[in-house]
This record gives sequence, C-alpha cells and structure tokens, in this order.
Amino acid sequence: MGAKLFGPGSVLIITTRDVRVLNLVKVDYVCTMKEMDEKESLELFSWHAFRQPSPIQDYCKLSKKVVAYCGGLPVALEVLGSYLYERTKQEWISVLLKLERIPNDQVQEKLRISYDGLKDDMEKDIFLDICCFFIGKDRAEVTEILNGCGLYANIGISVLIERSLVKIEKNNKLGMHCLIRDMGREIIRESSAKEPGKRSRLWFHEDVHDILTKHTVRTFPY
Repeated sequence: MGAKLFGPGSVLIITTRDVRVLNLVKVDYVCTMKEMDEKESLELFSWHAFRQPSPIQDYCKLSKKVVAYCGGLPVALEVLGSYLYERTKQEWISVLLKLERIPNDQVQEKLRISYDGLKDDMEKDIFLDICCFFIGKDRAEVTEILNGCGLYANIGISVLIERSLVKIEKNNKLGMHCLIRDMGREIIRESSAKEPGKRSRLWFHEDVHDILTKHTVRTFPY
C-alpha cells in the first residue's frame, strides 16, 4: 500500500480482532471498542425480538436475562433476538436454560443456538456453504448454484436473513459477521478435527491442495 494512493491529511481506520496487525503497521492510535451497555443492549435486542425498541408486556424480565448473557455483544443480541422473534414464553425459557450452561466468554456457543434452531438440515447446509464459499458473492448467483445442488436456496437464504445469520450488503452481495462465519466453520472442523479429508467442506487452500494431491475425497456433500 503506497503513500501515493492517499492525499495529504488522509486518515486510515483499520478494524481488526488481532492487535498484532496494528503493531505491525505501527498505527498512531488504538481505540478499543467497548461492549454495549444494558440500555443499548436491550434496545438492540428488542428491535430484533419484538420489532420495537423495548420488550412487549410479560417479556421484560426474560429479555433482560437474555441481554445479560449476550454480554453487550451486538452480533449476539441481533442473532438471539431474531431467533426468539414470535416464539412462545416456554421456548424463551428453554433458550435461557441452555444459555445458563454456556460460559459468558464463549460467544460462538451462544450464536450456535440460532444455528441449532434452524428447522431442517437444508437450511443448515445453505448456511455452512455460505460460511465457507459465498461470503461477498452475488445473492442471485449463489441462489442459482445452490438450487442446482438440490437445495431450496430462495427460501433458505431468506430464512437465514430473518435469523440475522446472513446479511445482504451493497450490490446484493451476501455478508456475514466474522464471528458467525467462524462459528459455522468450527462446526465443520469439529466433525473431523484431525482429518480434514473427512470434513464436508474445505475452505483453506492448503487443506484442499493436500487432500487433492494425496487422497481422493468427495468434499461437496450433495
């Protein structure tokens, strides 16, 4: 990246989860993002769980409990809020019982609740395919590819968007929060932690090269 690309007085903002990146480029100032406070968290959660800025009647205490487990992390508030939208109070209680068994720092396990709640395996397959291959790709093209693989991607992608697992960005491109992407890829890795060739999908080119040069394996599950 050459200095000639930027004019005098340009300010570059770098976002990363790895502070070493900032040390390598010798940035002038590091700003550590803080978690959302309880009021902000409850409002964001409510917009996704109730489609309004505050909980509906009889759901206030339950909402505050879910918000507390999210620890002020916006993506967790969005995903869990969308998952709980229009669910019964008993279903809310069931989700809370599951959250109580998850340590507060294990964000991906919280996000996985929404993945586990997808109605059928086809929706899960579409989600995992997007995690590995289609982030940043055109929605129409991805839909055509997945439909050709026997998946009902038109409705499947819509469900994932409703659950806040996938977003539509500029120019109709599929987007996904990096923590959700990592959660999906970890689900695949866990299926065969030591033998990549037995996983349903491969996304690291080193793994793909190693498998294709040493083994014969069917990596696409359809």
